[in-house]
Amino acid sequence: MVKRLHNQRGFAMEATLLYLVLLTALIGAGIASMVMVQRAGGVDYRGSRVVYAAEAAADHVMSQLATDITDGIITDPELAAITPPAVAGFTFTAPSATRVNSPVMKVINQGTYSGLYSLNQQIDIRTTASDVAGNQSTVVVSVNAQSIPLFQFGVFYEGDLEIHNGPRMDFAGWVHSNSNLYLTSGNTYFMDNVTTADSLFWRRKATSERLNGVYINDKDANAVALDFDNRSDPGGSFVTKSNASFDGRLMSKASGVTPLKLPLPAGLPTTTMVDEKDAGDDASIKNVKFAWKADLHIVVDASKLGNPGASFCTGAMVMDRGGRPVPNPGKCKDIFSGRPDAFHDGRENVGVDLFEIDIEELEDWIQNNPAPKPIDIIYITFDNATITSGSPYTTARSRSDYPAVRLVNGSELEYPLTIATDRPVYVQGDYNEDGWMPAAILGDAITFLSPNWDDADHVWNAAWIADPNLPHPFTVTGAASMSFYAAIAAGHSSTPCDVNRSAPPCNPADSAAFYGTPVTAGSLPNYGGGLENFPRFLENWSGDNMVYRGSLVSLFDSRYAMRKRWSWIGYYSPPNRDWRFDTNFRDPTKLPPGTPTVGSVIQTAFRPIY
Repeated sequence: MVKRLHNQRGFAMEATLLYLVLLTALIGAGIASMVMVQRAGGVDYRGSRVVYAAEAAADHVMSQLATDITDGIITDPELAAITPPAVAGFTFTAPSATRVNSPVMKVINQGTYSGLYSLNQQIDIRTTASDVAGNQSTVVVSVNAQSIPLFQFGVFYEGDLEIHNGPRMDFAGWVHSNSNLYLTSGNTYFMDNVTTADSLFWRRKATSERLNGVYINDKDANAVALDFDNRSDPGGSFVTKSNASFDGRLMSKASGVTPLKLPLPAGLPTTTMVDEKDAGDDASIKNVKFAWKADLHIVVDASKLGNPGASFCTGAMVMDRGGRPVPNPGKCKDIFSGRPDAFHDGRENVGVDLFEIDIEELEDWIQNNPAPKPIDIIYITFDNATITSGSPYTTARSRSDYPAVRLVNGSELEYPLTIATDRPVYVQGDYNEDGWMPAAILGDAITFLSPNWDDADHVWNAAWIADPNLPHPFTVTGAASMSFYAAIAAGHSSTPCDVNRSAPPCNPADSAAFYGTPVTAGSLPNYGGGLENFPRFLENWSGDNMVYRGSLVSLFDSRYAMRKRWSWIGYYSPPNRDWRFDTNFRDPTKLPPGTPTVGSVIQTAFRPIY
């Protein structure tokens, strides 16, 4: 037994030693495995970090492209100028942004702007990131640079849009505001989408009036009455009611509508597009200003508008076509003329200092004087326009000069033509009605004068300049029906505040500078005139038709034609408004020269490169 026990003790020792050896091996294998996992994890971690860094570099490039497309286009120099980000611990090779194929015009088929078309350019962004350990990653992000022409909207307002027409108005075309939209009327009919990037209010802005006559077509073209807004039905309730009543064709911020980026470099006012060029303008500003885009740039000396005949062309105006031929003095006097205090504008209560362009004579000269580059865009500005004293918009008639452009004999255009100025524009008689060409007019304000208008019936008395009594007597003459076929981009008159908001309260006295007479605290603000008075009138149009086909775009409040007292009794009566979007503008080849665009950059694909 002793011997047997002794043998068992030997076996136990051997077993214990064997167990310790096996346990040590297992521990060693576990440690080795853990080291391997840690090493692999470290490699994966560092690899993931460089992938994320490369993606961040692509996002950085996208943000630059989004800035570049604010003027509606991304140029090759802008693609070449993109830069990588600065991220501690990583280095980046110079990113590349490459166009893929040619731009393609497509209809937008999703989102709140579904149904509009845009010019789409695919751009592939390639970025490579490396860390200090030599890990490297390359990714390619595909984006769609999308440009939407402004002139495919029936109505586009940057600020608040108010529509409160008197005579019935049927409007066909997409209506959009980048701010608020105020609708109330006894007889307004919208046949297409109505969108606002902020709120819809079913009442006036200047009063609490609400009428039950606003109709919006549903998808089956049934006119459905508007009976709610973003105040009565906020948030999702608005969306639900819009979907039920209008099949979603009425949309607001609650529906996901966002402001469209205007074609302007960051920080610049919306008036920049019609401003005169400046020697300090960089490339991004030159891409926006019509003064730089113009094929014919004209500077008129306002103090010499009364120069007669050919001497007007040689002494009162400077024409620049970049070295290309301009009309000689003989032909020039047939095309251009000037006259100070040519007539009395009853809305502005001012004598208009007129620079007139005979469109028929201009087109004749263009046709008979071909040049390497045709005249598609004309820009006009004025020098030496004086103000006698104080603000030009006070009660007293302090403006001694009021330069403006008038277009006459424009019923037939032979060529596409855009005319732009930083000053008010008057259009007399039919425009682009015979034959039709892509056309646009941009200015501080647009006023329609019918074929019956005669300056001799509206004489301005120079003695009224110093006369503080407003309004001055104005002779209202009968209009005649008129047709106008062109896009309009101009300033408008806005109502200064919303009396229905609870905070901050509306104080019209804060906006007294907007009016011809002071506004006292507690009184209601004057209505700015709304869309129905965006194209302005100075005659008795009762029973006459104003046929408009085009696109109504307003990006700012008028700076010169800015008397808000549009409601002065006795200087006009409204026409029968036959206003519609010109469907020709849905064809990109038929857009007016220089059409502004709004843009965005959307990521469409992502792939790593191994």
